Formats: sequence, structure tokens, C-alpha cells
Amino acid sequence: MDERPASLDVMACAGTILAPVGGVVRGLESISDPIFSQGLMGAGVGIAPSSDVAYAPVSGTVAATTKTNHAISLVSDDGAEVLVHIGMDTVMLHGEGFSRFVERGDHVIAGAALVAFDRALVAARGLDATVAVTVLNSDAYASVRALVDGPVASGAALLHMER
Repeated sequence: MDERPASLDVMACAGTILAPVGGVVRGLESISDPIFSQGLMGAGVGIAPSSDVAYAPVSGTVAATTKTNHAISLVSDDGAEVLVHIGMDTVMLHGEGFSRFVERGDHVIAGAALVAFDRALVAARGLDATVAVTVLNSDAYASVRALVDGPVASGAALLHMER
């Protein structure tokens, strides 16, 4: 498994979402899938991943998983509904290259391993490995803003939400 997130010793502050993977942050508008680029899944960012494990960006409860293990949503302890979606069109892999470590209903702490994924397989199949991180209930917040533009370490502060 990949190295643990750098900030495991520092728990996420209320209203902060951590980077589930290391990599390069980019705006949602640059994501190839219009569901994300048009903000239909909420405010957030994309991360071109440099690691193969996605970690919990918040402490909270796993609200939903997928049979193909490419997406997980969590409800943070303070009510944010956070989606971690690994890759664009990776549902077409039918779970190949993905291993999920959590189940629906599990309570996780920020930094807990959620899913391992094979970036090389995603690339070999001609798919985009961008990890979308969105706040599904963005409309419940006055603002959701990115704290990073460019390189980010797994576990670093990524998004900030204000009510």
C-alpha cells in the first residue's frame, strides 16, 4: 500500500477536506466528464494522482460505495457530503484494478485507507485517472473553495467550506 497521508498527526479542522491522494490539483472545469466539469456533483477539484491509494478526506461515515469500487461518498462528522471519484469512465473497468478497504456504514477517521487503485491499468486502458473530490451538498454552504492550486500531498488541506 502507498505511504500514509502526511497529515495524519493533524486531524482535519471542521470545514476542511483533506486531499485523498497526492498529485496535482486542477479545477473541476478542466475535467473531461461534464458531470464534474459543470459542477453537477457539487463544488470541488480534480487531482491528477501520483499515488495509488485514496484515503478518507474527512472523518465520518461511509455513505455509499460502488460495486466497481471507483467511487465512495462519506458524510463527515460535521455534515459535509464528500465524494471521492477515482478516474473518469473507470466504471468500465468493472472493478478490475480496484480494492476497497471500507464498507457502507463504516465510521472512518481522516486519513484511513479507502481504496487502492492501479493507475497503470487505468492509463493502459486509455482512461483518465483524475480523482474528483466534491462536496455533494455544496448548496448547504456559503462557499466551498480550493486551498491548493498545483501540487498537493495526500492528507494536506484541500478544500475549505464555510456555512
